[in-house]
Amino acid sequence: MLLLGGPRLPFNAQELQDIRRYIEEGGRCVIMMTEGGETKQNTNINAMLEQVGISVNSDSVIRKTFHKYLHPKEAFIGNGCLSEELVK
Repeated sequence: MLLLGGPRLPFNAQELQDIRRYIEEGGRCVIMMTEGGETKQNTNINAMLEQVGISVNSDSVIRKTFHKYLHPKEAFIGNGCLSEELVK
């Protein structure tokens, strides 16, 4: 499994091609981004993702604070436990 946890630099053409080939050959990939998406992280992961029919949005799916109501595609996590290993 390939884990891309918040890439902070643009991928070069060869790296994007290698990731796509890995996925097309049946490999699994988890991509995690922060609120702000590609622009905030200064990456170009959507260049590859759009070729397989998905993309990273600039909005947030998980909120850390509750404000009036939740969008149907959002989740509120209050007092959640976060693994220190995951944060690294």
